[in-house]
Amino acid sequence: MSRSSRINANATDYLPEGENDPKTDRVRLMVRVAFGRCGALGPGKVRLIELIDEHGSITAACKEMGMSYRRAWLLVEGLKQAFREPVLTTQQGGVSGGGCRLTPYGRSILQRYRALEHTAREAVRDELHALEQELLPQAVADGDAGPEGDDEALAS
Repeated sequence: MSRSSRINANATDYLPEGENDPKTDRVRLMVRVAFGRCGALGPGKVRLIELIDEHGSITAACKEMGMSYRRAWLLVEGLKQAFREPVLTTQQGGVSGGGCRLTPYGRSILQRYRALEHTAREAVRDELHALEQELLPQAVADGDAGPEGDDEALAS
């Protein structure tokens, strides 16, 4: 994937409130669930669907994330291919305008992902802390994964 199609937001922007505070935690766990040929669900895609639901608009979610509309639309289409029921519903524009919302099924998928993410962080908290102690101070001082970081997972 080219750099221009990556999400411009920092990975820490996707953390639920109270989870691994980026101001205090230099080492964070990011969870990405792979579905084989059907793609994956990770912090970026989860944040995208949360923002779509919050704004009722793919366009508004894209703007907030610094993502192209085409990229977001492809990610939404990927969700349709991965899950047995629709995660999002879309409505064509018109007099009342178009829009997009999370379905009850989509909300349950989102809740399952967030629960999995929370459980994983709790399970490895001590190991992350120990790993953090082994880092040089400048290794993650700015909180950015850098050019070798796993920001590919953000779009998952």
